[in-house]
Amino acid sequence: MKNKRIIEYVPFFCMLPLSAVSLCVYLLVYRESEFFRILQVAGAPLIALIIPLLNLICRVRIPFALNVAVTGFAFFAMNLAAVYLYRVFPHCDKILHTLFGIVGGLGMFILLLYGKGEKLKPWCFFVLIMLGVLGMAALWEIYEYAASALLGADLQRWMPDMNAVGDMTVNEFIKSYSPLWDTMWDMIVAIFGVVLFYVLVLADKLCGYKVCKSIYRQVNAGKSEEKE
Repeated sequence: MKNKRIIEYVPFFCMLPLSAVSLCVYLLVYRESEFFRILQVAGAPLIALIIPLLNLICRVRIPFALNVAVTGFAFFAMNLAAVYLYRVFPHCDKILHTLFGIVGGLGMFILLLYGKGEKLKPWCFFVLIMLGVLGMAALWEIYEYAASALLGADLQRWMPDMNAVGDMTVNEFIKSYSPLWDTMWDMIVAIFGVVLFYVLVLADKLCGYKVCKSIYRQVNAGKSEEKE
């Protein structure tokens, strides 16, 4: 049992040096460092502690695979993409929100299993996953708006480089830098991510539900520990 508890913290200890390297590179390469970006990179490893702490406090046993998926997504989103990739790859944001749909789908899948979701009809089970991920996507968009409005963080990526704007008219500016467009497409591609998650579940079904059964066994083991 103690070994299992230690393994839960492996993603956190892997994330620490990676975030430290990302932060050092960011401070050395970019002269105009943003405080919000520094805080984001430095705080990224804390994401990897959420699931272990939930396991400890709530006495549950969330499958390790979800922590790995969440930590990997956090590193890609908060370290690589937000600090570097957004500057060179404009479509990186939409790829991230698609991946969010996949990871969020896995999270909702596990949450529903803890709530005896296996007793639901399959169509109802997967509709709830879709609605749950859309709810999480909406909460993220609220966070982006709040960070932009209160801290000037520009997480919605709509504040333009004035040198790039040039002689744009107001209408051209709104068409090119609309935060509403960004918000809606972020949620739409999250739906695509959920659909991709469904495809992965279907592929697992064709292989005999090997992954799904493994997750189900871990959830049941967590339920047993919770009762004890």
